[in-house]
Amino acid sequence: MRLNNVILALLALAAGAAQPAKTAPPPENLAGLASGAVVVIRPTAGDANGEAWFLLDEDLRTGWTSLDGKHLEPTVIELPDRSVIRTVQFDTGLVEFDGRLPKRVLVEMSDTSATAGFKPIADVTLSPAMKDGQVFKTTAEVPGRWIRLAVKSMQAPDHTIAQLMEFRAFGERLTHNAAPSVAGTYVVEGGPLMHLREEGGRVTGCFEGDGGGPIEGGLEGRALRFNWKLGTDEGPAIGVFGSAATFFGFWKTNGAEPNAVLTVVDVKKKSAAPGDCPNWHAADPLAAELEKSGRVRLYGINFDSDSDVLRPESKGTLDQIVATLKKDAALKITIEGHTDSTSTPQHNQQLSEKRAVAVKAYLVAGGIDAGRLATAGFGSSRPVATNESAIGRAENRRVEIVRR
Repeated sequence: MRLNNVILALLALAAGAAQPAKTAPPPENLAGLASGAVVVIRPTAGDANGEAWFLLDEDLRTGWTSLDGKHLEPTVIELPDRSVIRTVQFDTGLVEFDGRLPKRVLVEMSDTSATAGFKPIADVTLSPAMKDGQVFKTTAEVPGRWIRLAVKSMQAPDHTIAQLMEFRAFGERLTHNAAPSVAGTYVVEGGPLMHLREEGGRVTGCFEGDGGGPIEGGLEGRALRFNWKLGTDEGPAIGVFGSAATFFGFWKTNGAEPNAVLTVVDVKKKSAAPGDCPNWHAADPLAAELEKSGRVRLYGINFDSDSDVLRPESKGTLDQIVATLKKDAALKITIEGHTDSTSTPQHNQQLSEKRAVAVKAYLVAGGIDAGRLATAGFGSSRPVATNESAIGRAENRRVEIVRR
């Protein structure tokens, strides 16, 4: 009996060891682009590479740089939900030189609007040395949706160009507002009109005019992850939708530079009615892309966090795959699952495999022969964006289908 007990104990230990430990996800940065925060009042930047958007991208390589003499102009950030902020963080480790370091920064919160009703929640003194991870507890819990940052003084009083690489805010969402509809016609700064149509979590569209190509993607919260084509350029991209502004960051052009910094593009909604797109009239754009390149990246398939449970908004994209497979009875595909780098490689590998299997199960339930469907998981081994930021991790969480 004792030997049996020992064997059972060893088997239990082995079973436990077979389950890789999970790594807790980082706390949500409520002021991050991936959370749906957007800059609604921008201070005057020195150039396009120093816009205040870069305060929210969680990429330490980029940041806000004021125009000379405009360093005291405030930045106002709109949060997606009414929230309480309990700690704030500033990163200055990669400021170009210490003469651009702010000294005192006032952080305020408003529950009224982007221009009124602000109350102080933190009045911080930053390090005179370039330093990341400067965390401060707020001194007041003021519920609100708008955060205002204002540099009040510089480390070197005679310097009038300020630079901050990142601002982060941690706390609690008090509401969970529905994301605004992304359907409509948009004016792209320095580019053509863009048309978007929303069907559940699936978003399709196009750029208008000569050289304009199709857009195919999906929503995850307020972040639109999509593939784009314009002229000879194409690649994966991401956009964040706020109530008053839209931010787009183009990650990659023609497969180059997978961890490129964001490109700031202002996109303003012209009309809630989308125009017309040629790909909306195509017999089967999904089949056409599989025929052309043999692979399609799908961003309209979402799962519960750290789970293989499909979310309801995934139905539109999944049903499109079913329809494509039913039209071509000879078509066989491999379903690939990809994750971000949160947690361990072993856990990510298992999760990506389970998610691919969950997609297969949906397709089989939709009437597709299981023999036509293979699955594969790649964990976080094939990123298309940086895993150092939440918005990059959102880009890396995806499903791809491959013709075989």
